[in-house]
Order: sequence, then structure tokens, then C-alpha cells
Amino acid sequence: MDISSLLSPQDSPAAETPPPPSMPSPSLLHVQSPSKRALRQMPSRTPSGLAQQITSSPQQFHEPPPPATSHAQALYQQHHVSAMASPGMAGYTNGRVHSATSTPPLFEKPAHDARMTPPHPLHRQASGMDTLADLASMQHVQQAARHQSVGPRPSISLQNIPRTISGGSDVSMAEPSPKPPRTFNSNALDTVNLEALNQLEQALADNPFDYYSHLSFIGILHQGLQTFLYSDDGSVPTSTYELLPALREAYEAMDSKYALGERLWEYRLNDEKALARTLEQRMNIIELLQKATQEEPYSAKLWVMYGDYMTYLISCAWEPNSPENWSEEDRTLGKELFTTDLLMDTWQRGAEFVKSNVSDSSLVWDRYLQLLQDDLDRHFSPDRVRRVAAIFGERLGHPHATWDNTLSMFSTFNSRYSQSNYEAIMEHAVSQNAHIKKTYALRQEFEFNLDKAVEAGDQAAEYYAMTRYLKWEKKTIGVSSFHIVNALYERATVRFPVDPALWEDHVEFLIWQNNRSVSLLDVLERATRHCPWSGSLWSHRILTLEAEEKDYDEIERVKHTATNTGMLEHTDLEELIKLQIAWCGYLRRKAFDAPKATEDDADIAEVGIRSALEHALATGIKKYGKDWAGDPKYRLERIHIKFWTQRGSIPEARQVWESLVPQQEDSYDFWYRYYIWEMVLWSNQAVRDKTNAGQTLLTPERATAVLEKGMKRLTTIDQPEPLLEMYVNHCEQHESVLKVRSAFIEHRRSALIISVRRGKEAAQAAKESESVAEGVKRKREEETDEDIITKKSKQTESSETIPTMASVEAPRQASESPSTHSATQKRDREHTSVIVRNLPADVTKIRIRQFFTDAGIVINITTKSEADSTTATVEFATPEETEYAVALEPKADQFKTAQPVTIRRGESTTLYVTNYPAHADETYLRNLLCPYGEILDVRFPSLKFDTQRRFCYVQFSNENEAVAATALDGQNVEGLRLSAKISDPRGKKKREGATEEGREVYVYHIPFTMKKNDIENELLADLGTVEHINLPTIPAGKNKGNNKGFCFVSLTSKADAEKAVQELDGKRVWGMNIKAEVAKPKGAMGPKIRSEVRNTATPDPGTDNAGTPDEHGHTQTDPDVPASVSDRTLALLNIPDTVNDARIATLVSPFNYKKITLMPKNAGAIVEFQDVVSVGKAGLALDGVEIAPGRKINVGTVAELKQAKAEYRSDKGFATSKGGGKTKGAEKKGKEKDVAATKPAYLPSPRVNRPVARGGSTLRGRGKPGLGHRSRPVNTDNEQNAAKSNADFRAMLLGKKTDADASGAAKEVKQSTSNNGQGDAEMVE
Repeated sequence: MDISSLLSPQDSPAAETPPPPSMPSPSLLHVQSPSKRALRQMPSRTPSGLAQQITSSPQQFHEPPPPATSHAQALYQQHHVSAMASPGMAGYTNGRVHSATSTPPLFEKPAHDARMTPPHPLHRQASGMDTLADLASMQHVQQAARHQSVGPRPSISLQNIPRTISGGSDVSMAEPSPKPPRTFNSNALDTVNLEALNQLEQALADNPFDYYSHLSFIGILHQGLQTFLYSDDGSVPTSTYELLPALREAYEAMDSKYALGERLWEYRLNDEKALARTLEQRMNIIELLQKATQEEPYSAKLWVMYGDYMTYLISCAWEPNSPENWSEEDRTLGKELFTTDLLMDTWQRGAEFVKSNVSDSSLVWDRYLQLLQDDLDRHFSPDRVRRVAAIFGERLGHPHATWDNTLSMFSTFNSRYSQSNYEAIMEHAVSQNAHIKKTYALRQEFEFNLDKAVEAGDQAAEYYAMTRYLKWEKKTIGVSSFHIVNALYERATVRFPVDPALWEDHVEFLIWQNNRSVSLLDVLERATRHCPWSGSLWSHRILTLEAEEKDYDEIERVKHTATNTGMLEHTDLEELIKLQIAWCGYLRRKAFDAPKATEDDADIAEVGIRSALEHALATGIKKYGKDWAGDPKYRLERIHIKFWTQRGSIPEARQVWESLVPQQEDSYDFWYRYYIWEMVLWSNQAVRDKTNAGQTLLTPERATAVLEKGMKRLTTIDQPEPLLEMYVNHCEQHESVLKVRSAFIEHRRSALIISVRRGKEAAQAAKESESVAEGVKRKREEETDEDIITKKSKQTESSETIPTMASVEAPRQASESPSTHSATQKRDREHTSVIVRNLPADVTKIRIRQFFTDAGIVINITTKSEADSTTATVEFATPEETEYAVALEPKADQFKTAQPVTIRRGESTTLYVTNYPAHADETYLRNLLCPYGEILDVRFPSLKFDTQRRFCYVQFSNENEAVAATALDGQNVEGLRLSAKISDPRGKKKREGATEEGREVYVYHIPFTMKKNDIENELLADLGTVEHINLPTIPAGKNKGNNKGFCFVSLTSKADAEKAVQELDGKRVWGMNIKAEVAKPKGAMGPKIRSEVRNTATPDPGTDNAGTPDEHGHTQTDPDVPASVSDRTLALLNIPDTVNDARIATLVSPFNYKKITLMPKNAGAIVEFQDVVSVGKAGLALDGVEIAPGRKINVGTVAELKQAKAEYRSDKGFATSKGGGKTKGAEKKGKEKDVAATKPAYLPSPRVNRPVARGGSTLRGRGKPGLGHRSRPVNTDNEQNAAKSNADFRAMLLGKKTDADASGAAKEVKQSTSNNGQGDAEMVE
């Protein structure tokens, strides 16, 4: 190539290695933009003959060095005998081997993630595949013919990619004919998925970089193939699947732009294995497996797939009873290709890569060790025994989760081959590796959190657990734990392959450790393959190549590869600039800092730096418009200035400085840098020596002129004071007396200008502050006198604390204090939260968390979807961190939204609401408060520590709306005086009242017929002034109006209360000895962790309902023997711990309930009904009812409820569950429902394999009937003995005319509860 090849990749005519040929997408066709113009070619100031000498070389990739093979394994390979008659795969039948006709797992559509935005495949040759060369050479001719028939694929350039900017390329290519749009038809997919395919096809034609469209497109096609394979009875060839060509083309299209990653490689490999029917097709799978393990070398799952498939092929080629019938020709050729040497090499390479993976390495190592022992059984020798024992010893020296199992395998091995010395060997193994078990024990909690998140399918929780794990590992890294930390980074990048932050952390860790056993270049190569849009990773790669002294061609090729993807400018221009900085810095250092630098190197740097500048400018103009002024930090220009300065071309360098003045004239940083540069140049003439003896030293006139230019911008420059100070100091130090005097005058004049400017700015700030103060004052003025009265000590409702009231029973007086748990504030959301608006509609919580990482610790994130955007509430650990978060608003333009992203503090936007009706849920409160503004969130407290809590926090979108909603404070809502105030945990005061002050007396064992007047006249007449008597009474039933046997008496002083206790305790009244004591605050009595509600309006069981005949004339129970409590009781599971007993009562009220026992610590409630029929009706009606968004009730037994565990909420914002109120059976049932609800539409229902009894449906176990089995009577009456369906049972229980009301009520319950999450939307409409 000539010198023009140093331009941006689109400007260079240098030949590039084309990507694998495929049918070009219509969106990838080369279209010459009419706005393109030829780049201005500036001639080199120092021309040379370089233009005729530089040539391009083919692309090279860095092969990762094979993992260091242990000494024991090297010895094993050295003595391994490859020639054998038949490999004889021992244990194959019970092994995990994938058949060519087996069905791979169904495609799971991954959630959209900020890290998943991920193009050229890596070409690396792995060892151990030399034996495949013969067959591979047979395929080259066929592949070449296919490639020629398809035609050359145009390279991805910035001109033919939608929404991608070019650097002004003049390269013209033949325009291939546009590919006509396809219409997808297949019996394996329904019309909805077929329509989705057509839409995704159009989306990819418009934007081939749409990662999620690629993902969804492959997912639907993959699922269609799975459906086709499930329905295939063997008569139709699998290759006749109509969409198979489209599926393979989709895989290739995505592979050409993005790394597939572990998951998609698994899907692709399983698809191809299910379709393989010829030896050539099976060899293609081997090549794909090799490529997959090259791209994801630390994926234990892919190595297991590789080894299992090799095992399968060897069995088919060698075993007489092979799992698949091959032709004799295939078997003969297969015996030449597939040997145990090749299998051993595969498992060994996989074991070496994953050996430091403490979690998943056993997947590979267990198979590898078993294969070694099987080989030892076939070819026994003492040397082999010693070598296998050494490999066992090496494995035991690495921490891993199944260390005990490995020790057990080693024990079995020694008991067979080293019986005489068994005990000594095992004792040595245990004592020598005692620290290994401790090493894993330290990580066990982190591994448990990871496994829990993976099992729950919570990607956010998994990412959080992984990052915490990595942080701990780096903090506690020891001398011997480098490989463990590196393996954890590899696990993280396998699980989250398109998160640039993880890759950058990994790279920085390797640079920090400087451990040569891990190839940094290999990590960077995989990083840029997975994240080709990350300029930071590409710059790291170029810098590492330079640091390792790679040649120019290789570094240039990497740079062109980065820009050829089109990803850098497609994502963010900042990423392109990062790459160009690394590239231009390399060119400059190569031209002047390298020991063997030549004039040709300077020519290359001159053209390359200028090209990078023009490319960045052209890209910015096309991306942001013609008014784009360039990089505000002028980083490339500074490199250009440095280049000209080092080359001695000072006028050219000064010309670059002057060209920056129009864009940077209001930046103090710019003038400072310009001034310092001029002073450095002048310093060469500032020292007196022999050459200038007797001459007048020149003053730094140019530096002075630079400062004087900056002084003209004092009214607009960002920092005028330091510029003025620098000018005066400069003149005092370096200028003549006249200039110094002039500087003093200028200082006085400029100081006045700055003073006027600052005064205007202060006035504007005061005006803005006044408007804020007026808002606060207006809010305070809206407080009524009644609000002030409520703050007194003997208030009836505390406005400063969080009150806790009984949820269904009559509330106690406000003199009670809240429980200890509720009074303790662990978090201050009101002062540690920010509200972020105008985020992209598809933004994820992980992306938001990444953006605010620099601000501090993000505790929790809640999002609300708007019409075309998302509003998020982000909670931090401290109020100071919210200040930093608000300061990040200028950086929020990286979200690239139509409206600018705003970040505001959440202070005074949350309303504290209490004393609302006990049955009120989120929908009720949203409907009540929505007229005052937009509600972002409603938070209820957990009841598992106190069931009497009844308050909530309602967050509005801004302060004005929250203040407006306080108008409801004091309003009557269903007979209750509602409290609605701005939440302020800092202003919370200790609750005051009669109980806290010790002047309330608790009197009990009083006669049930005593009235309040009787108590006041007969008990309290001589005991001082009585303020209040609280005498609870029975509201209904035959004892209606009687007291409950106790009362609370409030006196005026603590002394009067103590005197009353002395007088009343033990006093005999109306034939009873009453008891008295000073009432204790609720906190001192301990929280109420369960509550009961009794339905006194219903009749007693066994009297009114016992013996009620059904529609067939049969009685349900014996009238004289009422049903037992256990028969009349059921349990409601999976109840959120924020739901109180009043809401449960509302649900079960149509079903004649007797008592409700709320058990929030078990995430459920026990409901006792009046009769068995009501139990059946309630169970059918309530099972699956959505009581809260995303939470459906499970009906079970009391025993199941008592085994359930409470919900667990992490303070770090990741909600997890320790059981979620589900027992094992109920949890499994709920999980199946959740999977069905979240599964993509194109996935068919999973096949359920239920075990059946052997020998017929009436037998169980080993041909015997199960416990409680009752034989069916033989009867020819089909009508009466026919099997009944679920509908028949429902008709029996709910179909009676007398029960029509109850059935209708059940339907209303389901409808009302299922609409809980839609109340706000309906209200807005």
C-alpha cells in the first residue's frame, strides 16, 4: 500500500482479509453518499520513498498460549499409547452424551441488559486437531466453490451502515443487487411468530447492528426448529425444515458482527447436532466446537459439550452396538479420525483452562479423571498409576466445590491400585491440602449467593453478587490466589460477555499483577471481540501491542479492524476518539521515541495523525450536525501539536493552537495550556550563556500575547480570576517595566469587569434561591392550626412518628408508642434519593446502576415506564452521594434521548400517609391521591415484626405535587381522620402520651357486665382526675355490648397512676378480684408478629350449617358432630408481608369465614371457615388470585404454611426470597406459573413427564397399591360411575342455586384483585 493507507480505514485502499462470505443484507449495500467529498491530501513536509515500500500483510490474531500443562500430565502424554484395537468407551451408557438426534434445550430469550449491546470471528488454531486435517482438506474445494457462488461480501464500512458515520471515504465498490424481502412460512410456527419474523427481518434491514433484533430473530427460528424436531416422527428428513437456511444465515450474520457467547453457542451446536446425518456434517460440528472453545475457552459448559460429542463419535465409530448406525465407509473413516488420543487431548485442554474455576471446574475434571482411570483399566502399568495419582494430587491442590468428591475418587483409586500404602497416602493428601478446603470455605458464601441468583433467574442479583465477589477477591488477594481471581474474572465475562466494565476491570487486574502466565493480549482480543464498540478496550489493546513491541503492521491491522466494524462511532463518538488517541500516540512515539526511528516513521505519523483528526471531525459533523465544533477536550489536536513540536515545525504547531481559539476561547484550561507551551519554547532562550553574552535576552512576547487574547474573554470565560492573576504574575516575572505598569492598570480594570459579572451571577442565583424559598414557605403556610395542635404531647394522633394500629380491630389510643422495630429508621430514602426523568424506554436497572457508580453506593432502583421514556428513582447510601448524583446530569447525554435526561433530588417528594381504612391497598391509595399528581411509587411496611402497622409512603414526581397532596391531611375517609404529611425521618420525635409517660393503668379481670360509668363511679371515684377510659366491648353476638374483661385508664400524672395501681390491684368488685398494673408501651411488650380476626356475624359451626343437605339430598356432616377445625381450615400461602389481615378478610368474606390468623413471618394466613363446603369454595376461588402485582395466592395446608419462610429484602436493593411463603411443593408450583408467565410467546409449553405406577394406573411402587388405596367397585352404570372432570367438581361445589351469591362474590374477588396493578392506569385514563 502507499502512504494513503495510513488514513482512516475507509480511506485506505489496502487489501483486507474479507470476512466469511454470506448473502449481503440490503442494509449493508454500498451506497455512495452525495455529501461525501474527497479528503484534502496535505503533502508531507519531508517526503520520502516510503510510499512505494509499505505493503499490507494478512490479518493475524494472537493465539492464547495453551495453559501451562502440569508436569504430571506432561509425563502422562509422553507415555500414552495411542495405538489400540478398539477404544471401548467404558461407562458410555450412563454418561452424558449428546446424540445427533437428541433435542437441545429450548431457547431462552435473554433479558435486555445494558451490558448486552455487542464483529469479526477469531481465527486461532488450537492444538490437538491435527488428525482432522485430512478430512478438512477434502472439504476445502467444496467450500471454495460455495464461496465463489455467493460472491465476495462487501466489507463493513461506515457508508453502508445505517446511522453510522464515515470518515470521508472515497472507496467505491460494486453495489450488489438488493436482497428482496423474504416472507416466512412454516408449520412449526404460529402466525404471531411468523409475523414477528417478518418485522424483525425489516428491523435488521434498517439497522444491521440491532443486537436484540438479531437475538429475537435467532430465537424464533431456533424455536421453530425445536418444534419441528419434536413433531418429527422420523419419516420426514430434518433438513426439510422450511426455515433452516434462514436460521443458519442468521447465526452467520450475528457471528460476523458479535461474539455469540456461551448461550448462543450452546443453541447453535445443539441445532447442528440434531441435524447432522453425514460424516462431513459431523466434522463441521467439530469445527464449530473448536471455534466455540476458542472464543469462550473458560466455559466449562462448552468444553463438556465438546468432550461429550467426541465421546459420542468415538462410540459410533468403534462400538459394535453404537448409538447411531453409520455406514461402513463412515465407520472406517471415523476410526481414523476419532481416537481416544483426540478425546484425551480434548478433555485435558478443557481441564487446564477451567482448573481454577472453583464452581464449575468439576464438570470437566470429573469426566477427565474418570477417562484417565478407564484408560488405566485398559492399559495398566505402574508408571501409569503413578502419573494418574500425580494428576489426582494436582487436582486436590486446587480449591473447588466438589473437593470432597475428588478426594473420594482418589480414595477409590488408591484402594484399588495402592492398597498396601492406602492409609499413608490418604492421610498425606488430607493434611497437605487442609488449607485448600479453607480457601474454598472463605468463598462459599459468595458462591451460594451466585447460585441463588442464577437459580432464581435474576440477572441483576447475579451481576451484583459477582461484582461483590470480585471486589472481595481483589481486596484479599494473596500470593497464591492470582489464578483464582483470574478465573473468577473469566467466569464473570462468560456470564456477562458484553459488559465493557468487567473486561476493563479484568485487564487492569492483569496489568496490576503483571503475571506472565496469563496472556493479556489474548484477554484483550476476546474483549474487543465481545465489545467492539468499546474504545477503551481497543486502546488498551493497541497500547499492549506497543508495550510488547509488536511490529507496525500488526498494530495497524488492529486499528483498522476496530474502525472497520463501524461500532465505535455507531455507539458514541467518544469511543472513536479513545481509539484514535491510542493510535496517534503510538505513531508519535514510534516516530520520535523509538531508538530506531527513521524519517519514514515521521512521515507515517504526520499523515496518520492528520487522518485521525479529519476522520473524527467528519464523523462528529455527520453525527451531531455541521455546527459541531470538535472534541471539547481537543485531545487529538494536542497530540498533533506535540508531534509538530518534536519535529521542530513550530509554525505548524502554533497554527494548530490558533485553529482551536474559536472553539476554546472561553476555556481557562485552553489558555493555560497554550501559555505554558509558549513558555516552554521561550525557555530555551531564557538562560544567559556564552552564546548570548552581552546581548539583551528576549522577553516571552508570544506567551504574553496568548494571555492578552484570553483577557479579552473575561466576561464569558469560565474562570476569569486565575487567568487575570496569571497575566499579572507573568508580566511581573518576565516583561519590561512598561509592560508591568500596563498590567497593573489592566488588572484594576479587569477586576472591575469581573466584579460586575459576579454581581449579576449572584443576583441571578439569589433570585433562583428566593423562588425555592417561596415554595417552601408556601408549603409551611398551608399547614393549619389543627396540624400544630397534633404536635402536642397528649395528641390523639402523632404526626412526627410512624403510628402502628391494629389492622382490623379497633385501634388503641394514640398514647401508645410504635414498636421498637418500627421506630428504628435504618434508611432515609427521602434525603438519599434522586428522581431521573427522560431515560430511554428500554433502559435497564443495571445500566442505571452503572451510570451512578461514581456517585456512590446505589441501594435501590425503582423504574416507571412512561409513553416513550422511563422515570427512575435511585436511592443512595448517604445524602452526600445524592449531591454527587445530581452533579452527573451533564454526563447523562450518553443515554442519547430526544429529551435531555434530568436528575433532581427526591427530597420533599414523598408523602407519609397513615390512618387510612384497614382494607386499603395500593390501588385504593393511588385512586385517592392521583388527582394531586403523578405517583411514582407506593411503599408499604413489612408486617412480619409488627402486624399492627398501618402506614405507607407515596412518592410523587416532584415536590409541588407532594405538597398539594397534603390537602388530604385531616380529611374524613370512611370515618377515619386521614393523616398525609411530607415525610421527613430526620424530624421524627419520640412518641409522647399517657403510656410513655407512665400515667396509664391497665385494669383486667373486671366483670364483663360493667359499663364505663360503673368503672368510673365504683373504681376510680377517689383516685384523682381521670382523662380517658378505654373500655373495649364485644361488637356483635349474644354478648354484644359487654366489655372484654379489661380497660385502660389514663390519669393526669404518674403519681396518680401508681396510687391507682396500689388501690385497685386485688380489689374485689362484683364478686371478682380485679388486677391492675401500669400500662407498658407497646415496644416494651414486644412486637405483635401475628394477628387474629374473628367474624362474629357468622353462626357457630355445627349448629346452623351442620347437616345441610346438598342437591342430591345427602348431608355434608352429621348434625350432632360438627366438622373438626382442621377440616374447616385452609392456609393461604405466598402472601406478601405488606398485606394486613383486613385485606385477607375482604378476600374471604364471601365464603362464610370464622377466623383469620395472619402470619407474615411465614408469608401467609390461616383461615378457619364455618363449614367444609365453604373451605372447598374458597380454595377453588382463591387459588391463583393475584393479591399484589406479580404475587398469586397459593392455597395449601397449615403444615405447609408453618414450614414456609418469610420474605427477605436486601438493604442493597436486590430483593431476594428465603422461601417467599412457599413450601417446597408450593414453591415448585409457583415457579412453574412464573415460568409460564414470563416465557416468550414463541416458546411452546414444556413437555411434562409425570411418573406413573408400574403395571397399570391402579398400582404404585413395585406393582403394589399405595397406602390408602381403595379398590373401585365394578358397576356397569356409566352415568353414575363415570370419571368426573374438574368442571364437574366445580359444578358440585359452586353450581347450586343457593350458592349463586357466593360464586358471584368469588368471581368479583378474582376480578378486583387481578386488577390491582391496573388501577393507576385506569384512573389516569
